[in-house]
Amino acid sequence: MTLYVAFVLHIYQPPTQTPAILKKIIKESYLPLFEVIVKNPETRITFNINGSLIELLDLYEENRLLDIIKSLVIKDQIDLIGSSCYHAILPLIPQEEITRQIKLNEEIYNKVLGENVFKPKGFWLPEMAYEYGVIEPLIAENFEWTVISSVATPEVELPDDFIPFVKSNFKIYFRNDLLSNLVSFKDPTVEEFYQELKGTKNPENDDYYVILAMDGETYGHHIKGLIEKFFEPLIAKINQDSDVKLVKIAEIPQYFSQEKKVNPVPSTWSTTAEDLQQGVPFPLWSDPNNRIHNLQLTVMNHTLFLVGKAQRYFTNDHKQPKEIITRYENARTWLDKGLHSCQLWWASGRPWYSSEMILKGLNQLILASSEALKVVLKNCTENNEIKTVKRVFNEIFEAQKEIYLSV
Repeated sequence: MTLYVAFVLHIYQPPTQTPAILKKIIKESYLPLFEVIVKNPETRITFNINGSLIELLDLYEENRLLDIIKSLVIKDQIDLIGSSCYHAILPLIPQEEITRQIKLNEEIYNKVLGENVFKPKGFWLPEMAYEYGVIEPLIAENFEWTVISSVATPEVELPDDFIPFVKSNFKIYFRNDLLSNLVSFKDPTVEEFYQELKGTKNPENDDYYVILAMDGETYGHHIKGLIEKFFEPLIAKINQDSDVKLVKIAEIPQYFSQEKKVNPVPSTWSTTAEDLQQGVPFPLWSDPNNRIHNLQLTVMNHTLFLVGKAQRYFTNDHKQPKEIITRYENARTWLDKGLHSCQLWWASGRPWYSSEMILKGLNQLILASSEALKVVLKNCTENNEIKTVKRVFNEIFEAQKEIYLSV
């Protein structure tokens, strides 16, 4: 019998990331990490690489890294899964924006890596932010499964020998939070981790699986030397153990046929049991007790409203001046990027805080709302509608001032 181990590594940089920091992370983490996989051709790993990072790698001509990624996909060593292009927290945005983020993600992949390289069936929920409402747009875009935190499982025991599903055509896998966080925060030795990985079950008697999911930047960037002293020897140890098999998540149903319906609770991979008791499922991105979060979400939701109005008036008349076309396209682009989660995360103070990252994200949304307002005012003749959009923009401006005073 066998223990099946599935790694999911999530690598992402916000659209506001600086070239200097990006190149540092590439050198410390991304290139060494992928080079280990290249050197171990039997290795199978699932990756999420958000379109925003692929876009930055293309912009700064990081062709060596892009070529390695494409080669590993073609060789079937890594499985790329879909996501929100700019890492929006999906439960916080409308379903039409979820769909747009998915399509933008695919467009960037097709442009940079070429058609037919990116064929995802799995989906990465940014920050594993799950609630039931996000599933329908994923199914509509032909995704078949996702991975969420074990804090969300309604089961007493973490599912490890059957396939959980929330709908007949959509599976939900649960990462092992304890083991994943052991790597990310405790810096164990390979031997210590391996004993924990095998757990209390005996692979001589039972088939079971373990899902490990974490930020790829953990390796080499967040924790120096973790690739050489942990990741590479762990991969070698697994590959040498006849009772343990490294698989991609998409391969798990080949080994486990039993399925059971589950009803996960809304949560993220940073949500604690205490957060759930307090009714705060997304605490690092939408904490009702966090004043800055409340202001940021006001700006975000009002910007969504204004860009939606701009789209309505823009699409109703195809004879638009070039200036209005440009303004509308600017509004959409700034909003797409301005939905990224980092500005909210850096306002959480759990434990990290950065006024710079908060204001960078705020600026993208302000630019989007300003451009959208101009599109509406140019096309709209209804006085009540004009009053409404002006009032909404003024509320954005007031929230902006409050954020500047608060950070």
